[in-house]
Amino acid sequence: MTAVLEVNNLSKRFGGIVAVDNVSFTVNDGDILGIIGPNGSGKSTLFNCVLGQLLPSDGTVRIDGQESTGMRPCDLNRLGVSRTFQLLQVFPQLSVRDNLILAGQEHQGSMTSRLFGRPDAGLGDAADQMIEFFRLSHLAEEQAGMLSYGQQKLLDAAMAFMAGPRLVLLDEPAGGVNLTMLGLLRERLQAYHAERKATFVVIEHQMEFVMALCTRVLVLAEGRIIAEGAPEEVRRNPAVIEAYLGH
Repeated sequence: MTAVLEVNNLSKRFGGIVAVDNVSFTVNDGDILGIIGPNGSGKSTLFNCVLGQLLPSDGTVRIDGQESTGMRPCDLNRLGVSRTFQLLQVFPQLSVRDNLILAGQEHQGSMTSRLFGRPDAGLGDAADQMIEFFRLSHLAEEQAGMLSYGQQKLLDAAMAFMAGPRLVLLDEPAGGVNLTMLGLLRERLQAYHAERKATFVVIEHQMEFVMALCTRVLVLAEGRIIAEGAPEEVRRNPAVIEAYLGH
């Protein structure tokens, strides 16, 4: 299988604190990898090292075989990497449609072409398709700040997909979302994966969401991988149960 993301012996230290400790894993084309673990296990630090927000202390990251360790987020975007954050990144005063157009603009053209090109940057049709796909058509002209939290999470995810990314890293997409919207979000991510053949990596605390969405799960504790495998296999692993509940 084709490796989209390769993380090899990655570590991140903050002074004497080891946040990520010699972590290695591969994400193949079409995978949906979930990364779980107790608070403080190193999940977000690992994400930020992969995505260029932090420079690893040791180890390497490769995207489609190309060395990307320490590469800037904007350069990773050009390699087809997109992400969401734990905190919503929508523009509350802009409409749903304009949020999507703005997200798409970040991945194409120069500043000059953006200033003097078409008002919708030629992305209007793509934005409308994404609005329909994520079941937001009835809210297309609403200000994003007027949407419910769950609807904003749907919009946030849709924005990450506007450039047709090769690899999408989702940071706690289910956090704070009610059960109804959670089901819709999971169903739409699964549909996107099936139709567009996108590859996902997901950090999440909502265990049922991870187990239903992901094809493979990796578990961190104290910065190290303690388990990896199919969702049901990981769920029953004694080391995982101990990491969450103690002895």
